[in-house]
Parts: sequence; structure tokens; C-alpha cells
Amino acid sequence: MEFTPIKTKRLYEEIVEQIKRLLTDGNLKPGDRLLPERDMAEQFQVSRASVREAIRTLEMLGIIDIRPGEGTFIRDTDTDDIIRPLAMFLAVERSSLLDMFEMRRIFETATAGLAAQRASEEELDQIEAMLENMRERLNVQDPAKGEEFDAAFHYAVAEATHNSLLTKLFKTVSEEFAKANSVARRQLYQSGEENAQKIIDQHAEIVAAIRSRSPEVASAAMLSHLIFAESQLRKWIV
Repeated sequence: MEFTPIKTKRLYEEIVEQIKRLLTDGNLKPGDRLLPERDMAEQFQVSRASVREAIRTLEMLGIIDIRPGEGTFIRDTDTDDIIRPLAMFLAVERSSLLDMFEMRRIFETATAGLAAQRASEEELDQIEAMLENMRERLNVQDPAKGEEFDAAFHYAVAEATHNSLLTKLFKTVSEEFAKANSVARRQLYQSGEENAQKIIDQHAEIVAAIRSRSPEVASAAMLSHLIFAESQLRKWIV
């Protein structure tokens, strides 16, 4: 297993790219164990901190398994490979988070419309429960949990579409970028009570539209919320 020394500013991303190329070329296969952190740092000619960051990214992408006391192994492939290339691209390129927001405007407006047509009463209750959890977290000033329930709200809407591939795509994307996006997203809840209340009110409008079985209204409410959220998040990631 041979690596090329790294000579760029974004060191951990180059490490990730090399690992991915080795997988594509067949030089790394499922079940293979990566070199220990110290040995990888020596071959890449980077710090161990850069290697650790690369390992965290690879684990987040689902490419590796870290087994305490055994080492770091390449994971077996599965059906998520249909979706994972998109997740890899967005996770490695932080600037592409802005592209992700554009994708969300297209993707989540469609899920809201489908949810309005297909959601069961139980699923409607689940969506509303996430909204109530968000309200509760605002009242006790807990932005971390507020951000968590916000993500759960959007996933519950996706599940209510009853489209398994769409739900899997949403789940994969959400999980892969949670770490990259959550700090910025949490700012929405920390930048003032008025701002946080506006977000909750927007979610309430989405719930009301889905409950009314109005696909166009639900899509419009979701789009309005995402445009607002993106305008706020851009302040923290650009």
C-alpha cells in the first residue's frame, strides 16, 4: 500500500481522496485494514492530526469501520453506494454546502408536497411532535437539542412521502453532513429568540399545510422556510 506525500493546504481532504482512489482502483478492498495512524502520517508526510481528521471524515462517509483494539477497516459495500458518491462530494468540499442548500430547495419542497398527499395520521402526529419538541427546546434555551429536533422534523416529513429511495437519500445526506452543517445551523437558534421563533413559526406553517392535504401550499411553506434558513446560514459558512 503506497501513498503520495501531501503538499496542499487542505491536507485531510487529500488523504480522503487518495483513500477513495485506492478503493476505486481496487488497491483497497472491503475488509482491508488501514495502516496505523502514525504510519499513515509518515507516508503522507502530514501531521497525525490531519490523519485523524481524514479518518473521522471517512467514518462519517461510511467508508471505514473503527474497531477499538483491532484497527481501522474498509467497510463492505451495500446499497447505499447508489447514493454515497453525492454525499462524498458534498462532505469533502465544504464550499459545496451552498450547493446543498440549493439542492434542499428542490428536494424538500417536493417531499413536503408528497407528504401532504400521502402522510398517515400517525406520521402527521410524528411531524407535529418534532415541532413541539422544537418549541420546548426554545423555551428552555437549548439550541443543541433544538437543532437536533429540527433535523428530525425534516426527516419525518421525508418519511411521510412513503418513497423508500427518497427517504434513504434524505437520511444519507442528512447524516453525512450533520457535522459539517450543524454548527452553522445551530446559530439559527442562538442568534436571538426572535429568529428562533420565526423558524418555529415557519415549521408550524409547514405542518398546517401538510395536515390540510394541500401539496402546493406545503411546498410553498417549505420553500419559504428554506430560503430564510439559507440566508441566515450563509452568514456563518461563506
